[in-house]
Amino acid sequence: MDASLSPMAQTPTSPADYGQFAVGQYGYDCHYKRQAKKRGRVPLKEKKRRESQSDQQHEHVSSSPSSTNGENISQQEEDDRRHENTTMQDFSVILDAAQSISAAANQEQQQQERGRGAAVAAAPMTFGPTPRMDDFDSNNPPPLDHPTNSSGLQHSDLSRGLPRLMGGYPLAGRSSQDSSFSPSGGQNPFFGTPNPTLNFGLSNPEEVDRPSPNSRPSECRYRCLEPLLPFIGQRFPVSVACDLFDVYLLDPGASLWRFSSPFILTRVFRRKSLLGSNPRPTSPALLATMLWCCAQTADISVLLVPGSRSKLANALYELATYLISRRDPDRWRRIHGGLQVEYDRDSGDLFPETTSSNEPAGTIDDVLTFLLLCIGVSAGDFKSDCFKWWCKAKRLAFALRLDRQDAPGAGYYGDSGAAPLSLAELEAQEERRRVFWLLYALDRHLALSYNRNLHIPDSICDVYAPLPEYIWENLDDIHNLPPRTLGPPVTVTGTGFFEYFLPLMVILGDIIEVHHGQYHPRLGTLDKKYAERAIAELIAGCEASVERLARRYRLGPGGSGVVSQAPMRISTIVTGPLDHLSNVASAQQHQAQQPQQHQQPTSASDQLDVRLVVAYSTFILHVLHVLFYGKWDAISMLDNEDDWITTPRFAECASHAIEASEAVADILRLDPELTFMPYLFGIYLLHGSFILLLFADRMPQLGQNQSVEQACETIIRAHEVCVVTLSTEFQRNFRRVLRSTLYNVRGGSPSSREEHRLARRQVLSLYRWTRGAKGLGI
Repeated sequence: MDASLSPMAQTPTSPADYGQFAVGQYGYDCHYKRQAKKRGRVPLKEKKRRESQSDQQHEHVSSSPSSTNGENISQQEEDDRRHENTTMQDFSVILDAAQSISAAANQEQQQQERGRGAAVAAAPMTFGPTPRMDDFDSNNPPPLDHPTNSSGLQHSDLSRGLPRLMGGYPLAGRSSQDSSFSPSGGQNPFFGTPNPTLNFGLSNPEEVDRPSPNSRPSECRYRCLEPLLPFIGQRFPVSVACDLFDVYLLDPGASLWRFSSPFILTRVFRRKSLLGSNPRPTSPALLATMLWCCAQTADISVLLVPGSRSKLANALYELATYLISRRDPDRWRRIHGGLQVEYDRDSGDLFPETTSSNEPAGTIDDVLTFLLLCIGVSAGDFKSDCFKWWCKAKRLAFALRLDRQDAPGAGYYGDSGAAPLSLAELEAQEERRRVFWLLYALDRHLALSYNRNLHIPDSICDVYAPLPEYIWENLDDIHNLPPRTLGPPVTVTGTGFFEYFLPLMVILGDIIEVHHGQYHPRLGTLDKKYAERAIAELIAGCEASVERLARRYRLGPGGSGVVSQAPMRISTIVTGPLDHLSNVASAQQHQAQQPQQHQQPTSASDQLDVRLVVAYSTFILHVLHVLFYGKWDAISMLDNEDDWITTPRFAECASHAIEASEAVADILRLDPELTFMPYLFGIYLLHGSFILLLFADRMPQLGQNQSVEQACETIIRAHEVCVVTLSTEFQRNFRRVLRSTLYNVRGGSPSSREEHRLARRQVLSLYRWTRGAKGLGI
């Protein structure tokens, strides 16, 4: 390292050096003409030495040595006293100078930002409506104003002793060009260093060097990714971005070798809109977030090198957060006559779209970007950090009035006075509905995971239920849409995410409302039997819809195609051989009277999807029974302070817990790697296991039970597979707790039982579902 740049070389050793060090950091030079001297009186020998040196330099011969010597001594004493009086004031003068320079620099920067903000407000730069890809010139990408502090470097403010951002002033040893950023010039938009190298562990870095950005679009297999190409570094191959997008397009559970991303719960946009010759315009922030979600689990060759996956994931995350921060409507505030960027924000913010009340709103691409960031962060180690992105997604969705999409008088599809919509308008409106229902379903899932109340109540949802997946993907070939109803569906009708998982989340939301209602200080003691009866009817209706879906795909004896009317169990349906599945249509229940083009043709993959949906839905319904009748907190179950295990609700809860373990065994036979819904599956597997832990914990007093042991082994195996597919710490910890309990039951050392019991309680205490607890949000 250069000695001039080392911290030891920059450390001041004298007041003069200290002043030059302090003031020099702000771009000014400070020179001291007075010689720095030591404090105290100068020895007589030193005085004589200085006298002789002065005489030699000036070639002056004194006629009266004694008089001259006395004058020199008097002058030296005066200098010493002046030096002694001013030495203690030097640091305060230096600090005052540094503080005044810092204040002047900050004032100048704020004036420049206000000037730029006023210019932006006067001439807004909007990003909607966005043209199609045919209007996008990849050779001349749109200009991107770099932020004032693109490097993000910090230094110490001597006037306050607190770190602060540099504010655009280059550090010593850096050129002014280092902080600039040009998307097409090879600069990294999310790192402060020029010419970044995203070398993902390849042995030869030249293998991932890219030519000039002008040749990149020709190498991209997907035109929808072209808006992102100007923003990726020179060492990020376009082929890697295309491979990650291939993962995005995969369907869940399609193969044991190529897994879809667990964080892409469903594709909100149509495949045809993304893959066509004139694809849907998508924001670069959303594209970067999609690739980030896929990069965390994608099995592509470039990510198999140790360390390459984390490098790529971190780079894409910083790129995504950088791009979405520039589009964040929260960076703007309303003023009379328009919008103004916040004073402490970067000058490169894009002017957002506004509502009729001049509220900065953005687009649904931004809502989906925030949702994907929330999902990805919630699957990491710091789960509670996802609420930052969740709150932004929720607030932006309400600003866009997604919850009032089909309210009476809104002028959308279904209003009698509304004009007929074109295919593009119909597709745009359905995208808004799908984004809202994804937000709605994720709200219920996060509420259970983090033991919180609902943020999106059903009372505000004036939105039509999403179209069936088959109709949505073939919207351009459908001439007559099926009847629409306001509100979410409550029955399972197909294999699409909104067809099977959304109804389950509707029921879960009602259970969460009743559960948290008991903690209300005034209304918690009211009778809940009417609400519980309604929830029980919803669960029963959903179970019947799952059975109807299974019957729709079942052959009669001999493969005649006649649906058997014999009574059957769900487990028999999902574990039967594939030959027992028919080629009957799997359309929605209300599509039986619809025209023939609404019927969905079946194939072997469709039949497997039906079996997976039936198996997973059956398991989640059993878990909903457990949540409805039982307790949510494991330690409260084990303590049994209110003698809950002697009530009829415990018996109901226990029977469904055993059936849930049987459903897990069916799922493992169909989906050995649990790749169908790994992100969503973990929390329901955990809550369905608490009752089995209680059984295992009490077996030393009640005696061993073979069925309980088998159920616990099935649950342990499921947790192990989940950890391999999508590593989560809470499942790894609970597997150890359940395994330790079974070990003690099967003859472990009596001396270690108490130690194991305390260790288990310590682990379980991390994840509590009592009043005020945060669930998985540790």
